Amino acid sequence: MDKERTMEKQLQEVLPFFKTLNSEEKRVFINRSQMLEGEPNKVIVEAGVVCQKVYFVLQGSLRVFQLSEEGREMTLYRAKRGEACLFSLTCIMKEEALNTITVVEEKAKLIGIPVEYFEDLMSQNIEFQRYFLRRLLRKISSLMIRTEAVTFLSIEERLAKYLQEHFSSKASVTLQATHEKIAVEIGTAREVISRTLKIFQEEGIIKLSRGKITLLSPDKLKKRVPM
Repeated sequence: MDKERTMEKQLQEVLPFFKTLNSEEKRVFINRSQMLEGEPNKVIVEAGVVCQKVYFVLQGSLRVFQLSEEGREMTLYRAKRGEACLFSLTCIMKEEALNTITVVEEKAKLIGIPVEYFEDLMSQNIEFQRYFLRRLLRKISSLMIRTEAVTFLSIEERLAKYLQEHFSSKASVTLQATHEKIAVEIGTAREVISRTLKIFQEEGIIKLSRGKITLLSPDKLKKRVPM
């Protein structure tokens, strides 16, 4: 009983729709769900496998990506605290496997809802529907922006945009990241990122050191970012 109360409290803090369930619905939700913990790089959903559950992130984060024919990774989106892995949602609704892989990025605690119960909640609980539709629309918008960037922007523009977003969101002039990690984020090869970063360094935009990028000129970087 104490374990159920602890889980109920955590779910109410993290998942907005959970508060709208009555006592019986909360009990059923907890009993029919499965808790899962994972260390970084643990595979949650493999490519080509039909999803059996929709996973909600209670702690940590998940990363969803695709592999190119050459074996390069392309990050599609992340699911963080209070969010669901929406690609598992789409493959359940379509009842087919997607060519995406979901892994733990930061040590995570997840709760998984079986497909049958998920469908019941979607058809019976309006707040649950709204929760998913809002987040699905946000992710679709984010994916459209990412697809547009990969399709229409040059590598230099994409890299400049990535760096500016990082420095702005972190309110920091340093970025701790390997060239390989940045390549994964913007969908290109490590060698391409290394060459482009060196160009930015020669222009006085950044300074490169082992595993770290330091911003020297925000104004010069801004000029590199597409409008």
